[in-house]
Amino acid sequence: MFPASLPRCALLALLAATVLGACQQPGTTDVDQTEEGVLRLGSVEAVDTVARAVAPNDRPLVIDGFRGRVDLTGAPQETAELRFVRRGRGEDTEAARGVLEDVTITESGSEENYTYTLESEGAAYAAVDVRGTVPQGAALRLERSSGPVAVDGVRGALTVRHEDGPVTLRGTGGPVDVEIQNGDLEVQAASLPADGTVRLRTANGDVTLRLPPDASAQINAQTSVGALRTQGLALTEERFSPQGAGGRYEARLGAGATTVELRTENGSVLVAAAGPAPMDTTGAPSAEEGPSAEGEEPAALDVPPSDTTVGPQPSGDTAQADTARTDAVDADTTEADTTQS
Repeated sequence: MFPASLPRCALLALLAATVLGACQQPGTTDVDQTEEGVLRLGSVEAVDTVARAVAPNDRPLVIDGFRGRVDLTGAPQETAELRFVRRGRGEDTEAARGVLEDVTITESGSEENYTYTLESEGAAYAAVDVRGTVPQGAALRLERSSGPVAVDGVRGALTVRHEDGPVTLRGTGGPVDVEIQNGDLEVQAASLPADGTVRLRTANGDVTLRLPPDASAQINAQTSVGALRTQGLALTEERFSPQGAGGRYEARLGAGATTVELRTENGSVLVAAAGPAPMDTTGAPSAEEGPSAEGEEPAALDVPPSDTTVGPQPSGDTAQADTARTDAVDADTTEADTTQS
């Protein structure tokens, strides 16, 4: 491959240059930014949509993916109807299409659960947004690396494991277990599960829990750096102890049937009454509205805008689900969009 007479030092230098060239990160010409000024790799994006439908039949529905938005809504139906919007970026249309073709969506079903697995070898340049409706009573598990997550009106058990991005759950009614690394976490419960648990944890971000005034819960909230606050709830047996730049708070709401655990390392915690009035977007009640440690007011939930600059993509994803499909989504399809560079 290389001339035999090439000096050893020159050969090593050539090999190093070859390896570095193969692993080199994109330069400034391969960087784009959104209208909000957010930097992203690749100046051209290719997009397509893959439709899937499955009847969970009392099995938990699992979505195991990487980057992208999640927007799911509970509906009075037996079938989950999902749209996976695959996105790939590159320095030109051909490169963007190549990244898109590496994004795979696979399905696997068992008696224990039904799982959609989203993967890509070029994850830094790819993303998959997940949108659609799921049965209201479905149990849902989301495992993601980054991107905003929003679920509305799902009353079954909700489990979220997430690394970066805000998580917003509204209209919950079952057990909730959320753990993220970086991002604000907000849950508005329509009701609490009897003898169940609501567990919300983030390492860096604010935690907001809104409960019906007539809910029954034993609350344990803690922050290492930040404020602890309550608003509009008839709490009893309150105990508050400052700890460093944060504190720990325990209280009972009603009979204390549901265990509620709220944790953040760096951020504030708000436990408030949910009502018909619009939510306080600042997430920060006044000091006299409840026990509080010194700290900053909780920030408003920041949901980044969608990142879409569409490009064409040939069809070809035809994996079959293991259950019958509804008339609304009667086959797995790939719908190509149009290109804008």
